[in-house]
Amino acid sequence: MKMSPAVRRPVVAAASAAAVVAMLAGCSNSDDDATTASSSPVTASESDSSSAPSSADGLTKDDAQKTLRTALSEETSTDDLKGLVDDSVPGTVQALAAYNKVAAKAGYTPDIYTVKSVEVSGDKATAKVAIASPHTSKPIEMPFGFVKQGDDWKLSADAVTTLTEMNKQHGS
Repeated sequence: MKMSPAVRRPVVAAASAAAVVAMLAGCSNSDDDATTASSSPVTASESDSSSAPSSADGLTKDDAQKTLRTALSEETSTDDLKGLVDDSVPGTVQALAAYNKVAAKAGYTPDIYTVKSVEVSGDKATAKVAIASPHTSKPIEMPFGFVKQGDDWKLSADAVTTLTEMNKQHGS
């Protein structure tokens, strides 16, 4: 059976989110009372707001930080994620919600993500994000895409796919 890309992508994302359970369970350390971080990013919200930032001049570093941490929070509902994440690819929101729940159980918190800079080009932006990891002495930096939809900046579907597939690096 051949699947179209519109169907295949969310299926892969959902399968990846399920595989994160095994990966995070293997990476977590129940003896460690301190907050730990992983190269598999997951965060909790620092904000009550569930709507994407709106900016006439482009996405700011602070707005990208707020959106990223809110979108990656276990506390953010699926309905609220629709306002924060590019949901033009079917299954993106559900895959991210599943990923958030699994990762939160492993103790991953919003403070592992620090937006270092944002470059805007039209209706797209790339945020350079430092992610604290127990596997490296320094945070790793990764690009996270954002897209402007209407007046709102949202975490891109590609960024969500990157997050949900990161577990493949760890052999899960």
